[in-house]
Amino acid sequence: MKDFVTLRIYFEHGQKAKGHSFWKKLHAPAFDREILKRAKAFDLYQVLNFNVSKGYLNGAAIQWGHAESLHFRHPQVMEIIDREEKIMAFVKQEESLLKETKLLLVKNEMLVL
Repeated sequence: MKDFVTLRIYFEHGQKAKGHSFWKKLHAPAFDREILKRAKAFDLYQVLNFNVSKGYLNGAAIQWGHAESLHFRHPQVMEIIDREEKIMAFVKQEESLLKETKLLLVKNEMLVL
Protein backbone atom coordinates (compact mmCIF):
# COMPACT_ATOMS: atom_id res chain seq x y z
CA MET A 1 0.00 0.00 0.00
CA LYS A 2 2.96 2.35 0.21
CA ASP A 3 2.60 3.31 -3.46
CA PHE A 4 -1.10 4.18 -3.14
CA VAL A 5 -2.47 7.71 -3.50
CA THR A 6 -5.79 9.24 -2.49
CA LEU A 7 -8.04 11.14 -4.88
CA ARG A 8 -10.56 13.39 -3.16
CA ILE A 9 -13.54 14.57 -5.16
CA TYR A 10 -15.44 17.60 -3.84
CA PHE A 11 -18.97 18.23 -5.14
CA GLU A 12 -22.40 19.54 -4.16
CA HIS A 13 -25.12 17.26 -2.76
CA GLY A 14 -27.54 18.15 -5.57
CA GLN A 15 -25.08 17.47 -8.40
CA LYS A 16 -26.37 15.06 -11.03
CA ALA A 17 -24.41 12.75 -13.31
CA LYS A 18 -23.84 14.26 -16.77
CA GLY A 19 -23.58 12.71 -20.20
CA HIS A 20 -27.01 11.10 -20.44
CA SER A 21 -29.62 11.38 -23.18
CA PHE A 22 -32.39 13.98 -22.85
CA TRP A 23 -34.86 11.56 -21.27
CA LYS A 24 -32.34 10.15 -18.84
CA LYS A 25 -31.42 13.70 -17.77
CA LEU A 26 -34.94 14.07 -16.37
CA HIS A 27 -34.20 11.24 -13.94
CA ALA A 28 -30.41 11.45 -13.85
CA PRO A 29 -28.80 9.50 -11.02
CA ALA A 30 -27.12 11.34 -8.17
CA PHE A 31 -23.47 12.08 -8.84
CA ASP A 32 -22.20 10.13 -5.82
CA ARG A 33 -24.05 6.96 -6.83
CA GLU A 34 -22.86 7.18 -10.41
CA ILE A 35 -19.20 7.75 -9.55
CA LEU A 36 -19.32 4.95 -6.95
CA LYS A 37 -20.73 2.49 -9.51
CA ARG A 38 -18.16 3.50 -12.12
CA ALA A 39 -15.28 3.25 -9.63
CA LYS A 40 -16.38 -0.26 -8.63
CA ALA A 41 -16.64 -1.28 -12.29
CA PHE A 42 -13.10 0.10 -12.80
CA ASP A 43 -12.01 -2.14 -9.89
CA LEU A 44 -10.49 0.63 -7.78
CA TYR A 45 -9.13 -0.51 -4.42
CA GLN A 46 -11.27 1.60 -2.06
CA VAL A 47 -13.97 4.27 -2.38
CA LEU A 48 -15.68 6.12 0.47
CA ASN A 49 -18.37 8.78 0.31
CA PHE A 50 -18.26 11.05 3.38
CA ASN A 51 -21.31 12.75 4.84
CA VAL A 52 -20.24 16.31 5.58
CA SER A 53 -21.91 17.85 8.62
CA LYS A 54 -21.11 21.44 7.69
CA GLY A 55 -18.87 23.38 5.33
CA TYR A 56 -18.75 25.30 2.06
CA LEU A 57 -17.25 25.00 -1.43
CA ASN A 58 -15.68 27.66 -3.65
CA GLY A 59 -16.16 30.52 -1.16
CA ALA A 60 -19.97 30.11 -1.11
CA ALA A 61 -22.15 30.47 1.98
CA ILE A 62 -21.68 28.01 4.83
CA GLN A 63 -24.03 25.04 4.59
CA TRP A 64 -25.19 23.46 7.84
CA GLY A 65 -26.23 19.83 7.54
CA HIS A 66 -29.54 18.51 8.78
CA ALA A 67 -30.20 14.80 9.23
CA GLU A 68 -33.53 14.81 7.39
CA SER A 69 -32.71 16.98 4.39
CA LEU A 70 -29.65 18.56 2.85
CA HIS A 71 -29.54 21.72 0.76
CA PHE A 72 -28.64 20.99 -2.87
CA ARG A 73 -25.45 23.05 -2.45
CA HIS A 74 -24.34 21.14 0.66
CA PRO A 75 -20.71 20.00 0.21
CA GLN A 76 -19.85 16.32 -0.19
CA VAL A 77 -16.52 14.50 -0.55
CA MET A 78 -15.67 11.15 -2.07
CA GLU A 79 -12.30 9.53 -1.47
CA ILE A 80 -10.70 6.99 -3.81
CA ILE A 81 -7.55 5.03 -2.92
CA ASP A 82 -5.45 3.04 -5.39
CA ARG A 83 -2.20 3.26 -7.33
CA GLU A 84 -1.60 6.62 -9.00
CA GLU A 85 -1.53 5.17 -12.53
CA LYS A 86 -4.88 3.46 -12.05
CA ILE A 87 -6.52 6.53 -10.53
CA MET A 88 -5.23 8.76 -13.33
CA ALA A 89 -6.59 6.29 -15.91
CA PHE A 90 -9.96 6.41 -14.14
CA VAL A 91 -9.95 10.24 -14.10
CA LYS A 92 -9.14 10.32 -17.81
CA GLN A 93 -11.91 7.82 -18.61
CA GLU A 94 -14.48 9.74 -16.50
CA GLU A 95 -13.32 13.24 -17.47
CA SER A 96 -16.77 14.37 -18.63
CA LEU A 97 -18.37 13.21 -15.36
CA LEU A 98 -15.69 14.85 -13.19
CA LYS A 99 -15.30 18.20 -14.96
CA GLU A 100 -17.70 20.06 -12.62
CA THR A 101 -15.91 18.88 -9.47
CA LYS A 102 -12.76 19.80 -7.59
CA LEU A 103 -10.13 17.05 -7.53
CA LEU A 104 -7.29 16.75 -5.04
CA LEU A 105 -4.59 14.07 -5.33
CA VAL A 106 -2.79 13.26 -2.07
CA LYS A 107 0.38 11.17 -1.79
CA ASN A 108 0.03 8.63 1.02
CA GLU A 109 2.56 7.63 3.63
CA MET A 110 1.99 4.40 5.55
CA LEU A 111 2.56 4.45 9.28
CA VAL A 112 4.25 1.33 10.56
CA LEU A 113 3.42 0.61 14.18
